[in-house]
Amino acid sequence: MLATAATAAPLDDMRRQVEASQFELAWATAQANPQLLGDVHFDFLYGVAAINVGRIPDGLLALERHLAAVPANDRARLELARGYFLLGEYTRARAEFEFVLRYNPPAGVRANISGFLQAMQVRESADRRATARVYVEGGVGHDTNVNGGTFRDEIQLVFGNISLDGSPSRQVPDSYAQAAVGGQQLLRVTNRLSVFAGADIDHRANFDEKAYDQTNAGAYVGLTQLGAGALWRLTLGSTRLMVGGNRYRDTMQVGAEANFTPAPDLSLMAFTQYAEQRHAVADEVRDARAVTLGTMFTRQFPDMPGTPSIGLRLSWTQEENLRLRSDLDRNMPLLRLFASVTPLPQLRVAVGLTAWRQKYGNVDIGFGTVRRDDALSADLLASYALDERWSLRGDLVWSRNRSNQDLYDSSRKAASLKLRYQY
Repeated sequence: MLATAATAAPLDDMRRQVEASQFELAWATAQANPQLLGDVHFDFLYGVAAINVGRIPDGLLALERHLAAVPANDRARLELARGYFLLGEYTRARAEFEFVLRYNPPAGVRANISGFLQAMQVRESADRRATARVYVEGGVGHDTNVNGGTFRDEIQLVFGNISLDGSPSRQVPDSYAQAAVGGQQLLRVTNRLSVFAGADIDHRANFDEKAYDQTNAGAYVGLTQLGAGALWRLTLGSTRLMVGGNRYRDTMQVGAEANFTPAPDLSLMAFTQYAEQRHAVADEVRDARAVTLGTMFTRQFPDMPGTPSIGLRLSWTQEENLRLRSDLDRNMPLLRLFASVTPLPQLRVAVGLTAWRQKYGNVDIGFGTVRRDDALSADLLASYALDERWSLRGDLVWSRNRSNQDLYDSSRKAASLKLRYQY
């Protein structure tokens, strides 16, 4: 009886605190009673409190344990779905929301779920790494530099100046049509572990400059693991880039990231990636391996109109040439600032500014100097969800690169409009 009373007292306190939305107090009560972890009632209250104070991975684990014993608790499942939504795990979040919808919940709950599903639709259509299970996309655009060339009329080499008039190194403008298809399948193995696999293919056909048509195809597998206060993701992927219908480069990469949520409106991600590039014979001198380390910080303001968010991304890439060409070794620090706002439930607008520097490893024999580049890019994106499946996206991109070697001075402006269906 004494043991039962000792258990009931903190549970009653937590229940009152959660019902009164006193989540900080409920979290403190939970922390003071770790011996109750595993109790089905405690796990529910612990999970709700944890998600609402920003300890989202801890909350997800607790709610997963609770739902294993009480699968019919819609409140727990909705909190679980919201937690995955806050972590950006939209595939998991959608699965939990749709599970609740199958049992015809009250109108208010359906409306709330619809809001989350629509928000995920908008965000996924704005994210090239979208977690939609299946998607098809098509659109048109214009690019002032489809071949990644220079705007210079001539370049200065060690042995003199060379005119670029009529050279393929000069930047070329063109309009294009683009089509993409892809999807992802996720399987929950345990309450903590999920595995996933996916593939994407994206083809861009220029109206005139067919030699610079591009096709990107890739496939990946990976897993996500909850633990140690974070959601961990490990991904192995392979991509092929084709230019003008010919293979240009294959890339194999393995990446790891950890997502932390110190507060419901604050997220932090640390990531690393190792990649190897293998080019076609004509460009095999560029074969390389690269290591990237970085972090990303995102802050949301859910109480402000439009639910704006801001973010910062920092990374460092070290690339080593595999053909003993030290002049092609390089390191690249990168800084990206970004922000988004949702002025309407169906509309999301995002802007970004990216700056990076490339410093190469040795003297280029043609220019007689060590190459150094400074680049700046700005982008604007607007995505409108026509309904839960269809969305329309417009992109604007401006970029420039300035190098101490004239051949690599370039600029670019591009605009596109795309229609997307995802299921």
